[in-house]
Amino acid sequence: MKHFFTLLVIHFIFFGNSATSFGNNQHVENCSNKDREYAKFWDNYYDPEDAYNFGRKIKRLIKEKNLEGLFALVEGELTSGPRKQFVKGKNFSDIFSDDWRKDFLTSDSPCSPVGWRGFMLASGSIWFNRKDDKWNVFSINGARTEDIPKLNVPVGWKTPDGLIPPQCFVREWMSSDNFEEFETKYSIKNHAEFSENPGKYIGGKIPKLLPIVPSWGEDRLVLATPYDLCLNGSVRGGSVVEPKKLNITVDKNSIETKYCTSETSCTEYAYSVLANVPQKKCQELAPHFKGKCQQSYLIAVGDYSGGSMGWDYGYNIYGLFLLKDEQRFILPLKNFQNKNDAINYIEQSVR
Repeated sequence: MKHFFTLLVIHFIFFGNSATSFGNNQHVENCSNKDREYAKFWDNYYDPEDAYNFGRKIKRLIKEKNLEGLFALVEGELTSGPRKQFVKGKNFSDIFSDDWRKDFLTSDSPCSPVGWRGFMLASGSIWFNRKDDKWNVFSINGARTEDIPKLNVPVGWKTPDGLIPPQCFVREWMSSDNFEEFETKYSIKNHAEFSENPGKYIGGKIPKLLPIVPSWGEDRLVLATPYDLCLNGSVRGGSVVEPKKLNITVDKNSIETKYCTSETSCTEYAYSVLANVPQKKCQELAPHFKGKCQQSYLIAVGDYSGGSMGWDYGYNIYGLFLLKDEQRFILPLKNFQNKNDAINYIEQSVR
């Protein structure tokens, strides 16, 4: 009998623990084999279960109305959503409505990303992703918007010759090909620094303002846009093209144009002036350039070629410079990852 009870205890410990362990594993595995196969497609930069659990963590913080905890998951500033300075010291209900919170809490936590865009919660209310071995929230939509006063800011960049059209503003392409061509030609080693502060290189590492022929040989690229070519429609997104009359329209605070290469292939361009940049700061952002800064603004500039990606926007500081020979150029001076970083810079360094 004693031997029987000993075997019974051993049986219970072994199989009981196994059953408990099996039950826990069943509970932990919230993601499917399809999710794991999709992770392989993305070179397993994330684990589906980790993604699911991070989504659950976000939902828990929102359920608890933990505003500070939610923004602690944001690395730097949001690409879309409130600035950290704006939410500092506020209550959850100051930033999010009850309806937003209720809708969010009914959503499921994802195991897989929406392609290259990252992981989405509640139909895009919050986006997150894994970068540098760390999970971060990078976008929050539907929150209370910050009213940033625009003091002495015109609707569009006005000059004696008319409004500057949006495609005159050179910015780094999504592929980075245009900036990389200048890096190659002028032996620029630090891509991140050049991308963020192109004004530091113009007149220094990049001594000439002439267009360059890229490695693919079909275009002529400019970094500093010649003012005259800009106004006659000869510059489009950093490339010199055949002159074309532009129809500039003003939609509230946005200046817009459209450039078509055929009846079915068109690109829309737009920009909005966000803040005035003092001439002194403009000169500081181009320390090696010999021209004099006449005007400078922080602007939001974007383009749209159709498709599901939507508008591609950048937030950059540009300056209009006059040379001794009376030539004028529009220089990209400083580029920002998102609008929040741009506004922070203006508040801290300019105003």
